[in-house]
Amino acid sequence: MDLSGQKFVRARRTHRKSRSGSLSCFPGRSWRRLDSSKNNSNDQLQCDEKRPVCSNCSNHDIECSFSTVENVHSESSETGISAMTPESRPQPRRYQPYQYSTGGLKQIFRLNKTTNPSQASPESNHEIKDASSDAGPPDTISLADLHLFHHYTISTYRSMTAAEDPKRVWQDHLVQWGIEFPSILHLILALSALHLSYERLAQREHYIHQADNHFTFGVRSVTNVLSQLNEDNCQKIYMAASLICFIYFGRGPRPGEYLIFSDSGPAEWLVLMHGVRVVVATYHEKVFSGILKPEPEERDRTLSPAMRSELQEHTTRMDAVQRLVEQEILNDNNQSAYISAIKDLVGIMDEVYERRTAGTPGVGIMHLVVGWLYRRPETFVAFLERKEPRALIILAYWGVFLKYMESSWFMGGWGEHVLSGIARNLEPDFQSWIDWPLQRVGVSR
Repeated sequence: MDLSGQKFVRARRTHRKSRSGSLSCFPGRSWRRLDSSKNNSNDQLQCDEKRPVCSNCSNHDIECSFSTVENVHSESSETGISAMTPESRPQPRRYQPYQYSTGGLKQIFRLNKTTNPSQASPESNHEIKDASSDAGPPDTISLADLHLFHHYTISTYRSMTAAEDPKRVWQDHLVQWGIEFPSILHLILALSALHLSYERLAQREHYIHQADNHFTFGVRSVTNVLSQLNEDNCQKIYMAASLICFIYFGRGPRPGEYLIFSDSGPAEWLVLMHGVRVVVATYHEKVFSGILKPEPEERDRTLSPAMRSELQEHTTRMDAVQRLVEQEILNDNNQSAYISAIKDLVGIMDEVYERRTAGTPGVGIMHLVVGWLYRRPETFVAFLERKEPRALIILAYWGVFLKYMESSWFMGGWGEHVLSGIARNLEPDFQSWIDWPLQRVGVSR
């Protein structure tokens, strides 16, 4: 309780006051209870503010908050974060949560990851902190992060699978890996924050800020361990890279970035996909083993009349695009890259429309839609980066699938965004070729 505004009738003996002392020396703590043999004068109740450990805490062999603050400020300097001045640093009181620069209250809890210090590793000692805080005790996880973690375990993980997950990869194993592998934990928290930003629109900016902070730490740590890729960690790194791709979608479309091409320079999405390719190409058998081994699915080949009609139209239009390529792309190598992209796209259409008939949520066709992009060779990717019109037309017919995925919260707006980018970059003579895709995703010229 703050008594700074109260008046007392009975006069007290004056004594030295500490305005920024150790929390253990805050007025009201009874040193008599700790050591009755010590001198109990009021002077000894006050902190002498010696650093790194004040005299009171040193004499009574207890943890001094000054040492904690010193460690945090040292760490902040190493990471390039400016330390707060004593005047600007909030003065925490005992039994009250810390007040941070964002204006919110945040309780801090200590998180011990190992019971045997000799077994601790750099990863197990990793700290999970809210990047919005300016300082905090080491080896802690904030209440804000616990909130994100809790939301993931009760809600977000459910949105990442189309049906029951018999191996409980997203619910159990990924969480356990996150505790062992800090990159994954940061990315789990980022994904959870983005999910909350869609569910609680009034607090959207707050959750996006949290997501961006955790995403930054997650990507940085994944990048650092890529050079240590081996059979033991390849599954964890693969899932971390996959989480990065999901978070990219969940963060929403960015102006000038259209997944596989952009207004200028390499597309961000391709850079992220490259990380997944490195892991899979190096340790394919190991990655897709154990709990990540794909299970055979029973495929329901039923098509509703509406879906059958739409599939037929989609296929017919792709046949017309193939004839255009065969007539105008005469170089055998280039034509082969185009035809391969068309045939691969037609090859996944049946399953996409079958899953739509069955009412499968958007995430249920994620592996089909993103898989098409993943399999594109560098030759075809180069065509898209140069905005070659026939390549953009093929991409437009693929972009229709993005619209079909919008039942998943992290795919909202992507179909319109990618098709708008294609229309804006397509040469006038080819605009009529994308009328059907534009109409399917609801983009007007």
